[in-house]
Amino acid sequence: MSIHKSILATLFLAGVLAVSCAVTPEEDTYYSSDRVMKAWINVNYPGAKTFGDTGAYILEMEQGNGPTVSDSSYVWAHYTKRALDQTVTSTNIRQLAEQLGNYTATAYYGSDIWRVDQGYLPDALETVIKTMRGGGRAKIALPVSASSHSNAIYTAFSSTSEADNLVIDLAIDTVVVDIYDYQERTMKAWFQEHFACSDTVVEGLYFKKLEKKEAESDTISEGTSVNVRYIGRLLDGSVFDTNIEDTAKFYRIWKSDGSYSGLSINYYKSDESKRSSENSVVEGFGTAVMQMNYGETAVAVFNSKLGYGEKGSNPAIPEYAPLFFWLYIEPKE
Repeated sequence: MSIHKSILATLFLAGVLAVSCAVTPEEDTYYSSDRVMKAWINVNYPGAKTFGDTGAYILEMEQGNGPTVSDSSYVWAHYTKRALDQTVTSTNIRQLAEQLGNYTATAYYGSDIWRVDQGYLPDALETVIKTMRGGGRAKIALPVSASSHSNAIYTAFSSTSEADNLVIDLAIDTVVVDIYDYQERTMKAWFQEHFACSDTVVEGLYFKKLEKKEAESDTISEGTSVNVRYIGRLLDGSVFDTNIEDTAKFYRIWKSDGSYSGLSINYYKSDESKRSSENSVVEGFGTAVMQMNYGETAVAVFNSKLGYGEKGSNPAIPEYAPLFFWLYIEPKE
C-alpha cells in the first residue's frame, strides 16, 4: 500500500472512531438517518426548512377551512406513508391499495380516527396537525429522529418509533371535540334510518328484535349455553366478521381455519360479572344477546366503549368505531 493510501485509510478510520465515540448507538442511527433525509430534501425540495423545533419538514400544505384542531381533538384522517424512494409502506385509501395490489377485504379502508395530545402519534406530526383544519391536506417528511411517541395504539403508528425516514400524505376529513357525543348522534340517526327505531337497552346501545319467539320457546335460564349466529358490520356497511359461512364467502372474508358454527355464549342476563368472565365477547355484543330468546333475530348498534374502544381491532375495526350486529339465537336443542 502506498504512503498516500495509508494516510487516507488512517484518517478515515480516525474519523469513524471519532464519530462512534461521540454519540450513542441510537444517536448515531438518528444522525445517519437525518443526514439521508437532509440530502433527499436538498435534491427534491431545495430550501425546505424543518417546522419549528419538530424536526419535520412540511413539503406541501393546504390548511383547510373546516373545524380547527385543538388539544384533545379527534381527527378523521386519510393517510399514505411512503419511503424516500416513494414506495408505499401503508395506506388507508382503498383505491390506492387496489392499484398497488395490496387490497384485502379483511382490512379496514377509510378514515382513521386519531386523538391529538395523548402521545399516540409522533409529537412532530401532532404539532403539524394542530396547525391544520378540517378539509386540510399536507405532505410531511418525518425523519426517524422526529417519529417517536409515547404509546403505540394506532394502526398507522404501530410502534413508538419508525425504523426509516418517511413521507406522509395526510388529509383531515373532519375534526370532532367530543367523540362519544358524536357517536351517540350518529348511531341514533343511523338506527332510526335503517330500523325506524331509537330504543336503547343501556346507554350507548340501540337494540331491536326483528323476530320474536317468546310464545314458541322456553325462557333461557341463567348459566345456560346458547349458540349465536351473527354478522358484524361497521356503520359504512362493511362486514368485518361473521360465523355464517355463505356470508363470509360472499363478502370475501372467509378463512379456511375459521369457525362457522354457532358461537357458544353462557347466558347471564342479571349477573354481569359472570357474563363477562365466562364469555370472550365485547360488552355490547353480550348485552344485546341477553335481551333475546331461543329462535329470535335481533339487531344492535353500540358505541366504541362497549366495543373495541380507542384501539379498534386491527386490521378490520378502526379506532373509536361503533359496531352493528345482526344476531340470531339458534333454537333450543
